[in-house]
Amino acid sequence: MRRQALSALVLALLLGCSPGAPPPDGTATARPTGAPGTATHRAGPPPDRGEDRADTTLTARLPIARYGYSDDEYLAITAAELILARDCARRYGVTYDPPQATAMLAPPFADRRYGISSAREAARWGYHLPPQPDPASDSGLSAAEQLVLYGRRATGETPRDATHRGRRVPAHGCLGEGVEKLRNPYEFSAGADAASRIAARSFVRSRQDSRVRAALAKWAACMRKNGFSYASPMDPMKNPAFQRSGISRQEKETARSDISCKRGTRLLETWFDAEARVQRTAIARDTARLERLRGLHLAKVREARRIVAGADREAGTDT
Repeated sequence: MRRQALSALVLALLLGCSPGAPPPDGTATARPTGAPGTATHRAGPPPDRGEDRADTTLTARLPIARYGYSDDEYLAITAAELILARDCARRYGVTYDPPQATAMLAPPFADRRYGISSAREAARWGYHLPPQPDPASDSGLSAAEQLVLYGRRATGETPRDATHRGRRVPAHGCLGEGVEKLRNPYEFSAGADAASRIAARSFVRSRQDSRVRAALAKWAACMRKNGFSYASPMDPMKNPAFQRSGISRQEKETARSDISCKRGTRLLETWFDAEARVQRTAIARDTARLERLRGLHLAKVREARRIVAGADREAGTDT
């Protein structure tokens, strides 16, 4: 059997939207959070990263993260979606050997909700994101396999009914069907929207907190002392010079000063505490809807793990 890559279109289907992140100013976080079918930040104890440990999981520790998925849960969901896609392809006489779910997901990098937070990544990558794996080419797929796996939409053609061996192919192909089959029974847009609003609005409101404003002013003063003029930790990430393909010495020096000033002023801790307070208040006003969302998430994860366990048993029987 041949292991095939996933197209950009199907990856978009698998990853879905990211309602809880990034914050409204356009900065990025490690993984999206808040809606069924999307990844969230790591739940539970953060990985041991030495001096970076406390600062690289901030979004994961915010109260609203309870209403998303952990990395392990998201991996289970992704693995189940791929198994459902494999089963769908069999109906059309196409053998699809899915990749491991872990191979599809980029490794987590440092949280950037309040700007860069990892000293190690700042020293190596400045404000650039660490490089992500390149998707493999789909060039080895026949036209029929592409049609079955990706559907008409993957080719850029106008969506319309398509058939293979006399059977209608799903609009997004079997890969899209795998996503939708597991997602649709557990969708709760009102809850996902509520979680998204809290995640976005809490970031804006926390920035207005007097303690956060004071810490931001101290951070900016520290940066000026080091020769860099920025009003906010978000500003260096928007610097066009730091968005080019190369990573300059100036970018790394700016990033190192950024981290040093954050630690010296306790900006990250102050901002996190302020946003957590805002989120707890907002969650208390919408607990019923959010808890229903969480219940659906847990049910979806249980179903995903059931699908994966069944596939594992099948593979064991075949060997």
